[in-house]
Amino acid sequence: MESMIVKRTFRGPLATGTAALFLSFLAALVLWPAWSLGVRALCTAIAGAGLATADPKLAGQLVGAVARGSFFWMVINTWIWLTLVLGNHGKTAVTARQPWAGLWYTALAWGLGVLAFLALTSFLGIWWRPFSLAVLFTPETPGDVQLAFEGWEASNFYALAVIIAQIPLVSLLQKWPFAGKAEKPADGLGVLALGISVTWIVWMAMIVPHFLKLSVGEHAVTTPSFGNWPAFVAFCQAFVLFAILPVEGGELYPMKLFARKQPWMGLIGFAIAAAAGFVVPPVVKSLIAPLNLLVGPPLDVVVASLELSVIVFMLAWHHLFDDYPSAGRVPHTAARVLSRVAIWFVGGTALGVFWLKTYKQIPFGANDLGLGVPALGPLAGQFALLMTFLFLNTFFDKWPLVRKVPAPPAQAASVPAHASVALETAGQ
Repeated sequence: MESMIVKRTFRGPLATGTAALFLSFLAALVLWPAWSLGVRALCTAIAGAGLATADPKLAGQLVGAVARGSFFWMVINTWIWLTLVLGNHGKTAVTARQPWAGLWYTALAWGLGVLAFLALTSFLGIWWRPFSLAVLFTPETPGDVQLAFEGWEASNFYALAVIIAQIPLVSLLQKWPFAGKAEKPADGLGVLALGISVTWIVWMAMIVPHFLKLSVGEHAVTTPSFGNWPAFVAFCQAFVLFAILPVEGGELYPMKLFARKQPWMGLIGFAIAAAAGFVVPPVVKSLIAPLNLLVGPPLDVVVASLELSVIVFMLAWHHLFDDYPSAGRVPHTAARVLSRVAIWFVGGTALGVFWLKTYKQIPFGANDLGLGVPALGPLAGQFALLMTFLFLNTFFDKWPLVRKVPAPPAQAASVPAHASVALETAGQ
């Protein structure tokens, strides 16, 4: 194997992380408008006649739902499956050189997302008309457009079920019971199979009732979980925040305080996350109610947005800033973890307030640029930035800020042929 050295544009994790976050922000400014306008053009080409029969507002809502849904399925779901569950298996199957490895894996992720969406909707669409592929892609009447919108919205938030059902299998249970029982990627495939089963239950039980209002005569068949969608999303964000905290720089705390073996550690972690889901939103709600941070949307939307901002900041700190401070800088475990927690919550809260005050001016928030770019809003908009830097780190290995190049012949000869040489800067 060819020996490689690592070259960094900036010294130290803080400089590299700042540059990577800025680069991701700039990329998101371009990528979401390009993505959504491309989807709109495709919708017009395929379903233009049917969209023309409906009210322009409804037609615009459907196009927005398709743009968001394609992003959720092709980007969010597939990143969880490929990176968290399968450990980026196959990323270097074509080449180990960046950016080509990242481009190959991005194409694989997008294709997998399309196939997964078609598999789910094709099966359900046999009996559920809102999920019929004919209705979803080629509505012919105003009624079809309404059904397509409802079907897209319900299927879009399968992504939320993936997040709250599959991430804990990796972050809290650490792929138990499959980890250590099979070679990679078989262990990941076992987790994925289990995750699909759990996700399906969560999606049908807790998410679909928010979008498909079913009734028998005058009797409602379903009841929205937590009473309304914003309250449910606020619960989910708090749950996810504490479900990923142990592995995104928390060094398995706080669940490690109570157990050190699976599945007990994972079950305790799940209990902590679930308790946070019930406790954190009302506490945050009471604290921010007098501040009037966002006029118009329900207060639960503001709570969920602030919680999501902390999640985004935490993930940025883990993926771009390498969980600063490192053990080398702060040897004491408690001091190191608590310092990271302080960074996450202070930085995340500041980001959350800034986002709420500016997202209407940001293209991946609610600024249509005069081109009709569908709005992602205060919640989904943050995922545009989040997924950009997650792809940058896990698919592209922070390229071009961090580059792997062949080692000089003299240096390559000084190490075994199978080894790679990583020349890190003094700040690492």
